Amino acid sequence: MSELVKTKAIVLNKINFGDTSKISNLFTEDFGKIPVIIKGARSSKSKIGFIVDSINYVEVVLYKKETREIQISSQIDLIKYYQNIREDFDKLTYANAIIELLNNLLLENEPHKKLFYGTVRIFELLNESNENPKFLFTKYFLFLLKEIGYEIQTEICNSCGKKIVNEASFNYEIGILCNECCQDRLTNFNFNSELIKLLVCLRAKKKCTYKEEDLDYLIIFFEKFLSYNIQEFKGIRSLKFK
Repeated sequence: MSELVKTKAIVLNKINFGDTSKISNLFTEDFGKIPVIIKGARSSKSKIGFIVDSINYVEVVLYKKETREIQISSQIDLIKYYQNIREDFDKLTYANAIIELLNNLLLENEPHKKLFYGTVRIFELLNESNENPKFLFTKYFLFLLKEIGYEIQTEICNSCGKKIVNEASFNYEIGILCNECCQDRLTNFNFNSELIKLLVCLRAKKKCTYKEEDLDYLIIFFEKFLSYNIQEFKGIRSLKFK
């Protein structure tokens, strides 16, 4: 038996379904990522097709049935259309990268409320603030890794337990290593003191100082780290032409 439920959601993508409907992947507040049939979304006279555009923040009413693979929407309303994101190439690029990460990394029907609230927050910041979109994305990427179970610890050497003070290296299997412990081990990434400080700062709610190339380095590191741990992950296509 179907249950009528209401939840907020971020639209991840949509594809045509039948003559008048679309199937949309939604990252919902209460149910995680779920596919939903949006009836009437292909009609030229309906505004629903616009509402289920990727990145939009919506409220959806579902006829939800646990045994059904694709849920059915009876109503969907727009909460926020991030106009400033869509009008700025850099903001839109990193917003699309966030959508791509969520679509590729989240399992269906697994709630992630903290990640959901963090995603809404990052879109608000991308839309309203003057902060560098690349910095906001890097900060979100690190947060996402933690929330999906791949937190990167950078304060203590994973081999000897000593506090990381200046430079360090990273081994995919072991994690962060101090200068002494990395001497006789294969390392995949090296971090100078500025990068170590930036990684710590990205977790804190304070203003960070950084170089553009340091952000690029960390984004590549996060991608490679994910690719090592998740075989299906092939990197972020949205950033390939950046």
